[in-house]
Amino acid sequence: MTLPENWSEYLLDHPLPVRREIHQGMCRELLNESPDFPRLVGWLRRDPAAASMVLGAAASGQRKRERSAPHNLEHALSLLGSNWARNQLPQLPILENTLTDEVQRAGYLAASSRAIRAARLTETWLIERRETGYEMVTVAALLHNLVELALWRDAPELARQALAIARKHLIDSSREQVDGSKIEPCFSLGRAFDVVLDQAGIDMSGLETALTERYYLPVMLLAEEASIPVLGAHHQSILVLARRLAFASEFGWYHAVIQRLTVTIAEQLHRSPQAAWRVTVKKTLADAREFAQIPLYHPGHMLVQQADGRDLLWPLTADYGLDDDDNGCHATSSATDSASDTASAKTTATGITPGTTPGRQLGDTIRQLSRLAGVEEIALYENGEDSLSKRRFHWSRSGDVTLPEQLALRQFPLLSRLQSRLETLGIDAQNRERLTPHLAPNLDQAARSGLVIAPLAVDGTLISTLFVRGPQGEQQREVMAALDQT
Repeated sequence: MTLPENWSEYLLDHPLPVRREIHQGMCRELLNESPDFPRLVGWLRRDPAAASMVLGAAASGQRKRERSAPHNLEHALSLLGSNWARNQLPQLPILENTLTDEVQRAGYLAASSRAIRAARLTETWLIERRETGYEMVTVAALLHNLVELALWRDAPELARQALAIARKHLIDSSREQVDGSKIEPCFSLGRAFDVVLDQAGIDMSGLETALTERYYLPVMLLAEEASIPVLGAHHQSILVLARRLAFASEFGWYHAVIQRLTVTIAEQLHRSPQAAWRVTVKKTLADAREFAQIPLYHPGHMLVQQADGRDLLWPLTADYGLDDDDNGCHATSSATDSASDTASAKTTATGITPGTTPGRQLGDTIRQLSRLAGVEEIALYENGEDSLSKRRFHWSRSGDVTLPEQLALRQFPLLSRLQSRLETLGIDAQNRERLTPHLAPNLDQAARSGLVIAPLAVDGTLISTLFVRGPQGEQQREVMAALDQT
């Protein structure tokens, strides 16, 4: 796929697609006779494409009147009015209808996630500093990667190439700096996209200038300090840190770069590294719960409970077409291992313990299982203290969801027996009829296509239960062999 001719002009005339959940939420709000703008803003803040369209329209109107552009979404909506919102917002393209290729859509979702993640962290950290003028910086973080989103829509192979370059650079830099003593500009998605676009004959600086005139992008926010005195150097530093953490967190929350970033964040917040880590973790978990039903959306899904070192992989590199050998989420293990020879499981300044954690081992196992023949779906379920066990991680090769969101424990006597014995069980054509009466009713469809149930424990203590759908016969034995190594 090649970029459209005069791509910068094409971008101005073709809005980026919006996720269906956001589109439906905005449309519901606009059905009211008097739309609640703060609630409408709440939907816009969850999608950089929708936010950019509103800010761009408002900024364009203000420039025609030779007035200052809006600095936040609520101001932009008030300038445009409810009639404009009713006429224009429902016309935005819907992501699920626009990008039908699953891998391409997954890449777009991952890029959208980075933008929202950076915006949420920027807001949280500035509030932690007791600052009130954080809205414009949050908007800047939300819109910082519109070029990446546009590439995923118009030329996903170029977006994938740039992302692979940035991830490889981060991995290589981390291996060279295992001491964690300083943070270097060791990786930059923006720089990688600059290189790839230059090879495609597109000047990134010129493209950003064209988009800035329409969308009031972060580059303009940072360039107009004379007209926006509150936007100081620390705002720019915090925004950059949020962008880097949003990207690096895809590698796992106990990655060496996360540790170095946390130290730098602590300096900006005038807090200890441990306090900065707690603030970041708290916000990450809150966002992960808020967006739990949106697949491939928020890297907080990797950070289940930081207290016991568990983390989950999100997203798997194969989900949006990257080579796992060069861009694996935990590809810095060799660096961590070499550091552990001298540190010996020593806790770093952030309070994060480097080295191989149960979460990292589990993540590596999930990656391995996802590449095995026959594996179609993987889910982790929490240890239910009451009558329900909720799903806390999900992966599907095709996007189909067969494994349920929760299991009714009282209707699933077989699970408690497997958990008490820490015993793995494979269900296929040979034993399905005999075991079906002992399964939860909502597992019947999954069991028909083959199912492996594996309680997972650390030092004999049950921590979760893994369900793998799809493998049968010899394929199930391969799954169990992989689990035996965990």
